Amino acid sequence: MLTLKALHILALAAGLGLGLGNLVIGAMSADPAITRPIQKRLSRVAFAALIVLWITGIWMAVIAYTLSTLPFWFWVKILVVLAMSAAAVTAQVALIRAPDPETPARLKRLTHIVTGSAALAVTLAVIAFG
Repeated sequence: MLTLKALHILALAAGLGLGLGNLVIGAMSADPAITRPIQKRLSRVAFAALIVLWITGIWMAVIAYTLSTLPFWFWVKILVVLAMSAAAVTAQVALIRAPDPETPARLKRLTHIVTGSAALAVTLAVIAFG
């Protein structure tokens, strides 16, 4: 269980750090042609971290709890994580498609949603599990 928790926290740190890095890179450069490849790569690694978070989180929940014993705030956190995951998938789809004039603004909004949701999910996890 300790290894799963460590991997879960490492993936969380990577995802949050890369998401914040994307925001900073986007804010510091006026030329999307320069930043887009960097942001695309950071976004892909952050998305992989999100997948690791889901796998390790479900695995820990199955090992340590039954569905009926998981705290209320865990389920609230899961709703936030589902919204975060939907925004992350939408961002990945936007990165795959051919860029249009709206793509940079859309990706910026989605990155804000993902990063804000991640911070809220961490807060809710602390409330749920102490």
